Amino acid sequence: PPGTNGTQYLVSQLFFYGTVTLKGKTYHDVILNYDIFNQQLLLQYSDEHDPLNVIEISKAWLTRFSLDSMNFEYLRLDQDPNFYQTLGDGPVRILYFWRKSLNLNDVIGTSNFVFSKPVRDAYLLKEGKLLPFNSKRSLVRHFDAAKRAEIKSYLRKNKIRINRTSDKAMTDAINFIGKIR
Repeated sequence: PPGTNGTQYLVSQLFFYGTVTLKGKTYHDVILNYDIFNQQLLLQYSDEHDPLNVIEISKAWLTRFSLDSMNFEYLRLDQDPNFYQTLGDGPVRILYFWRKSLNLNDVIGTSNFVFSKPVRDAYLLKEGKLLPFNSKRSLVRHFDAAKRAEIKSYLRKNKIRINRTSDKAMTDAINFIGKIR
């Protein structure tokens, strides 16, 4: 609605260079933005008629995309198909689902809307199933009892804090966990 504060995009209204994979073919250095409120990937391009065009990329052909250092996949799992940020490349991976909500501004005397800050829901993708977690304890519970001590030790040794750790550290952790026999 007019007068809305904030933005529906993951990072900002600015478009970024990234890659996108459509029907198995990867296109590099395309200008993209990810609208997490509407769950849409937008492509910006120019042609001889208009220097600035924006289209939504069809989800029917889209398999993955990246923005900066964040990698996303369009996955059709248990729930409705969604975009997930993916971490890890082994038999188990961490998936983040990003979302925003549109709320009425709660400041007295205003009647406009405001987008929330991005909210991240964390999942473990194991054997094709989405398993939610929000702490070290709930993450570790998704693994066999024989592996739990080694996973706890790794997380403690590397000072992994689920809600504050960088994507790189979480990627390293899930790749380590995937290699435990």
